[in-house]
Amino acid sequence: MRKKITIAFIVVFLILGAVFGIGALAKDDDITPREMANRVENAIKEVLGDDVKKQTETVVAGTLKYADKEGNTINYHILKTTYYEADPNEVKGLNVNALGVLFNPESAISCKEMKIKDWDAALYEFEEISYLCWTDTPEASYVLEYNPNAIPDEEIIKMAESAEVPEK
Repeated sequence: MRKKITIAFIVVFLILGAVFGIGALAKDDDITPREMANRVENAIKEVLGDDVKKQTETVVAGTLKYADKEGNTINYHILKTTYYEADPNEVKGLNVNALGVLFNPESAISCKEMKIKDWDAALYEFEEISYLCWTDTPEASYVLEYNPNAIPDEEIIKMAESAEVPEK
């Protein structure tokens, strides 16, 4: 069984490579991310069968960009997760899986867990960029992306604590 799954994943990656390769060579610049996602989903179903069901989908619903007069920027990302087969009640605290649309939390140099208002939060630190993240519902997560060498963590935490979460 394990060998079949491994072979299936290799085939999926080969198919994805072919799709991306053909897409890079094609002159059609009108392909949307949604169309590419549909192509990948169809390739996965073709290899693994109809038993494979979409669990969740997380998208960046919006990004607000702030900059000071020195050119230091803060990106405020709003992530929206849609649940298909997965149960949103399984998400407790910070929705770490949703953060993967922006960065890989496991590759952070450090992670400091904390609270933003009453929500579970974490500060993920990388070489030259940090992400302060929190989740208020399984469907909505928020991320402040910034350069910690230009803007102190304490200021970003204050900003997050004063942020108004959009009405649902």
